[in-house]
Amino acid sequence: MSVKFPSTKITNASSKVDNYLNVIYELKNEIEEKGVEMELLEDIDSWRTCLDEIELVIKSQYKSNENKFETDNENNELIIY
Repeated sequence: MSVKFPSTKITNASSKVDNYLNVIYELKNEIEEKGVEMELLEDIDSWRTCLDEIELVIKSQYKSNENKFETDNENNELIIY
């Protein structure tokens, strides 16, 4: 039994997205049906929204880690660099 960490799952899912986006990119000039084009545009819009949310979460976590203060555990003094 192998243990999968969230970071491993994210990396695996990200590589799958890369592969499928590459397929879509290579086939984009072969789309002939107008309905398929419109569906793809709707999908792209929903992907963009999802990517914006992921980016916001990552940036907010990075900024919150950047703003943490370090304390001296013995004296509980605040150390500011």
